Amino acid sequence: MKVEVRWRPVKYARVEVKPDGRIVVTAPRGFDVDGLIKKHSAWIEGKLTEIEGLKEMANSGFPFKGEFYRVIRGTRAKVHERFKTVTLPPMPDEMMALLKRFLRPEVEGLVEKYAENMGVKPGKVFIRDQKTRWGSCSPRGNLNFNVRLIAVPEELLNYVVIHELAHLRHMDHSKEFWQLVGRFYPDYRKAREELRKWWTIIELNEYWKWMEGRP
Repeated sequence: MKVEVRWRPVKYARVEVKPDGRIVVTAPRGFDVDGLIKKHSAWIEGKLTEIEGLKEMANSGFPFKGEFYRVIRGTRAKVHERFKTVTLPPMPDEMMALLKRFLRPEVEGLVEKYAENMGVKPGKVFIRDQKTRWGSCSPRGNLNFNVRLIAVPEELLNYVVIHELAHLRHMDHSKEFWQLVGRFYPDYRKAREELRKWWTIIELNEYWKWMEGRP
């Protein structure tokens, strides 16, 4: 088991299993890394097994709205929802732009729907190619949503929209924040776990690697 150690001036050590199977420990200098790995060995093995299963899913096509579409190589970017096919163009930027156009009306419709019910007034809505998070809310009330959300099932997109709108009332992840989220999406804990799995799928998917310029 290969472990990558990052020595940082942190208060608590943590261990992560990355989507590519790397085991990364972040800890202060002098910390007993071997002891931490031993303590969490069962959890680590479980995560590695889960990743292997998700890798098989990730290699089954192009993830789009919770399904895996067959990929065709062509001259222009296209998504055919009826036949569940995706045509990839020579340049990844064209495909990314098309996915943003698909996602925007979906997100804007949900923002409008839930904002009224939640009693909040969001600012502008942006669709971005973000590397570390599904969405964010700025201090000005603008909402950012990751284009990767076009890959996940509709119910998970609902959760992310509710999550970011809740930040317009609570900018932290306090008890009050989660109570508000829970009023509109009671099963938010399951949604968070499912989103972690979809993030791994996208990280492993060869077509998303190509679009995002990752090796």
